[in-house]
Formats: sequence, C-alpha cells, structure tokens
Amino acid sequence: MTTLPATTRGSVVSALLAGVGAQLADDALYLVLPPTALLAPFSAVLAILLTAGAARLVTRRLSGASVARTGLAVGAVSAGAGLLIGGFGWLAMVFATLTLIAGVAGAVVGRKDVTP
Repeated sequence: MTTLPATTRGSVVSALLAGVGAQLADDALYLVLPPTALLAPFSAVLAILLTAGAARLVTRRLSGASVARTGLAVGAVSAGAGLLIGGFGWLAMVFATLTLIAGVAGAVVGRKDVTP
C-alpha cells in the first residue's frame, strides 16, 4: 500500500468555501456596491467565472490528478449551492452544468505540468 504525497490531496474545507463563495460573491458585491446591480442579468455568468477563478486559486499548489478532482469538487459545490439558491428549473440546471465544467476547466486549463 502506498501513501500519496501531500501535494496530491485537495483540502475539503477549501473546496467547500471556494464553491459556496463563488456563488455568493456576486450577491455580496450587489450589497456593497449597489450600482453593480445593473449586472444582475449576468449573475450566472459571473458565478461561472468566479467558480473557475476559485478552482484555480484552490488548486495552485496541487499536482497530478488531484488538480482535476479538486476542480470538480469546487464546481460541484458551486453548482449545488447555485441550485439550492436559485431553484431547480431547466435553465438553472444548464447553468449548474456549466458551473461544474468551469470548476474543472479553471483548475486544469493553462497548467504547464499536471503530472506528478
């Protein structure tokens, strides 16, 4: 039995915080800066971009397959939080799927070396 190096394990707490934070950051922005409420129609797109950025931030010190797994976890938490907050409609499901994909893409795209 082998043990994995510390760089191949993602933190569960950081993935949870990043996923929920990506969903709630745009709402907090609307409370702090009321003129940004004009961006409300683009709230789902902003949450998708924030999820990709959060996944990149959480996986910056990871390597190997844990990068994609942690990005998937961040995307799944963000998509789940978005569905709980926004409802389970057809369009919400589409955006949740895009959010899940953005979590993985944000973590993986642009990396020089993802092998251990």
